[in-house]
Amino acid sequence: MFSSASHAHTRRSGVGSVQWMKSRAAIAAIGLIPATVILASACSSGAGLGNKAGLADQSVVLRMADLNAGTNLHGTPEIQYFVQRVSDLSRGQMSVKVVYSVGGLAMNAEQQVVKDVAAGSFDLGFAGTSVFDTLGIPSFQALGAPMLIDNYPLENAVIRSSLPAKMMAGLAKLDVTGLAVLGDEMRRPVGVRQPILSLADWRGITFGTYQSKTEEAAVRALGAKPGPGFATARDQALARGALQGFDLNLVYYHQLAKESVAPYITANVNLWPRTVALFANPGRLARLSASQRRLVTQAAADAAVHSTGLFQDEDPVVRDICQSGGRFADASAADLQALRQSFAPVYANLEADPQTKAMIGQITAMKRSTPAGPALTIPAGCTGHAPGQAASGSTTTAKLNGTYRWTMTARDGTTTTPDVNSEMAYPSIFTATLQDGRWTMRHSGAETMTDNPGDSYSVQGDRIRFHWASGFLTFTYSVDAKGNLHLKAVPPVHPDDAFVFTTHPWTKIG
Repeated sequence: MFSSASHAHTRRSGVGSVQWMKSRAAIAAIGLIPATVILASACSSGAGLGNKAGLADQSVVLRMADLNAGTNLHGTPEIQYFVQRVSDLSRGQMSVKVVYSVGGLAMNAEQQVVKDVAAGSFDLGFAGTSVFDTLGIPSFQALGAPMLIDNYPLENAVIRSSLPAKMMAGLAKLDVTGLAVLGDEMRRPVGVRQPILSLADWRGITFGTYQSKTEEAAVRALGAKPGPGFATARDQALARGALQGFDLNLVYYHQLAKESVAPYITANVNLWPRTVALFANPGRLARLSASQRRLVTQAAADAAVHSTGLFQDEDPVVRDICQSGGRFADASAADLQALRQSFAPVYANLEADPQTKAMIGQITAMKRSTPAGPALTIPAGCTGHAPGQAASGSTTTAKLNGTYRWTMTARDGTTTTPDVNSEMAYPSIFTATLQDGRWTMRHSGAETMTDNPGDSYSVQGDRIRFHWASGFLTFTYSVDAKGNLHLKAVPPVHPDDAFVFTTHPWTKIG
């Protein structure tokens, strides 16, 4: 039906987000076109990269798979730095083209990225190191040992040590070549209805994580049940009330606007860092010249060194989260000790593997000699009960339950942008159903029909936020005496989306 970006950043491209008459199947087919590496024939004169023949290398574009939705790498600045570094080192003769939403935002998207790079569908890819134990590679598990790497100076020390090279050696079994392990933000517990602080708060809840045997074992050790912690599956579980918490880093949490659905963050519990493995298709690397391979390797090494410095100052995003309704709480010293003690069986299982045991020992030694750095600075007023949470609960959401319909005419089409007008056949009838935090929409026009098969929505005060793919559309709303719904767009909403959602009231038909 329509597509919406995963972050507010993606709206800046100026490309209309609504393509009302194109079927989902046709759009999906784009992703089935065989991936090819683009080799431009033009050679650079002067400062090109030398090859064995002493000539400048040809211009090369490497295709990179990204499991995240969007049109940029703002959510993964360490990868963004790598991409820029390739261009800078090669003086523009090499570049990386990023292909987004590989894996379809499914829970197994990271595994799919690895498989696609191994198959040669893409030249490069990246995935969280925690996923590799689900693919039979245990060499990264020390990075995800719960509450072991719990501060940025330690993460930086680990990234710069000899450990990443040892860990990446295991990737050969998956037919990919490791280039670097990059640092990313710490992932903290996020609570839906209350902060998750003590063992009592963990027991009996369903807690979402990315796919990882190690992380799931840690969640179980605390008495909780592992649940979906990524993209659509996570958001649908939140809308159903099936998740009471999940782990996420602060920047991504704020970009996804999770303050309205899960406002409670445990500030001083860093479960594990979101370390990222950058890898390549070995056949594609072999087809590069020696100088090009050295350049890619150097760019990856530079990105690794640079990566952890991108996240050490989290205070600005803490302030933004607070202003958006998020609230922070600290676990007590006794709570922290109890959490660590509960992880004992997880460590026993990890250390059954001799290599992982040695790596955990090496990281523990680094931890003893590495100052932890400052704690988060929580502004006044950003603790305690989240504002407006009661307004976003099930009672307020349920009052909008119903089926709504409105019709767009050719006359309406004269008021909108050419993009949506050219795609829409008039009259176009829209039927939306809202039910306890879930919504569906059917669009029929002329002889075509498209469906949004279902997603989540949330209500807070006079605002309603619709989730689509991994993005959001936010509107203020009012309900008239007949139960009809009147919407007004809250920026950033693309004009095409505003046209469809707000031109007419949503007439309640059932």
